[in-house]
Amino acid sequence: MKKLIIKNFKCFEDTTVEFKDLTIFAGANGAGKSTVIQVLLLLKQSYDIHSVSLDDMKYLYLNDYYCELGTVGEVLYAGFEDDTISFSFENNDGATREIVCNGDTKSNKLNISSKSSNYTEDIEETTSKFLYDFDFISADRFGPKNFHHADGNFSEMKVGKFGEYTSIILNKEISNGKFVEELNSALSFIFGNIEIEPKAIDEANIFMYKIRNTKDTSLGFKTPVNMPYGVSYVLPIIVSCLIRLHGREKSDNLLKTILIENPEAHLHPSAQSRLGIFLSQMASSGLKIILETHSDHIINGIRIAIKKKTVNNNNVLFNFFEQGEKLGQNTIREIIIDKEGNLSDWPKGFFDQYENDLMDLM
Repeated sequence: MKKLIIKNFKCFEDTTVEFKDLTIFAGANGAGKSTVIQVLLLLKQSYDIHSVSLDDMKYLYLNDYYCELGTVGEVLYAGFEDDTISFSFENNDGATREIVCNGDTKSNKLNISSKSSNYTEDIEETTSKFLYDFDFISADRFGPKNFHHADGNFSEMKVGKFGEYTSIILNKEISNGKFVEELNSALSFIFGNIEIEPKAIDEANIFMYKIRNTKDTSLGFKTPVNMPYGVSYVLPIIVSCLIRLHGREKSDNLLKTILIENPEAHLHPSAQSRLGIFLSQMASSGLKIILETHSDHIINGIRIAIKKKTVNNNNVLFNFFEQGEKLGQNTIREIIIDKEGNLSDWPKGFFDQYENDLMDLM
């Protein structure tokens, strides 16, 4: 997906969002980042509920696993001239796919009134692959837990929005030496001296993992609640990236998109920076990553990865969301980055609070 056009949805009357291999959403609270994410989640959960092709979908469901948005009246743009909401996708070939919806303001679902396409290739297939494939990892994900139960919603390619299926994936991949090696290598790069040991009690349908954070092997592995909190919090992100990267040979026709909210939560600044580098590596390896962040350390890690040629600057895009003073004045500014990691623009509010606070202290 190259472009998403949103009309009459929440804070946006008519706005366009661009995407690249690594797309970053940044900006103040209330500027519209979550609204764009909710559009993708709304389409994703409706696609999953229908379990049919996009052309056969009749409704968009506002409340389910991926998001709970209330009623049509709550998501309809407040300054609307009509009650039509539409979402349009555009791919790299310029093909477009539009979904037009409306509904009673008290309803918890949108009626899909029409669908249209401008084909230069099979945009239906491209959109369906995107909705089928992507993994969403919420900011409100699980922290350290001693064990997890499997349930019927488990997918071998998705850790779940809370990271609730991470332990299951780890145990299913335990025989894959390359996967385990890359996982521990990534964790050690971010945190230093971290190793994961998956375990399962098959007869009880219970899955778990233990952690060691020292090179001294005599100390053994310990439960996540007795290890650094940030490791368990970032683990779903790392696992989601690596499992999808390893799955490319099996299903190379999928788009491999991962949508991540606040990856920096519970991480030390140095770990945040290294996570930015890791995510850049994943984008360079064939994944599509959409990242919502409030961390200048994540941003700087990505800039370092660009300067070190870990990822091509032309495949990275910063979308800076700015909140207007009045309804309909929210904007999305694209910030271009050169091959040295320099930004084309540094607007007010784009990770400049450190300098502002420093000036107040002088």
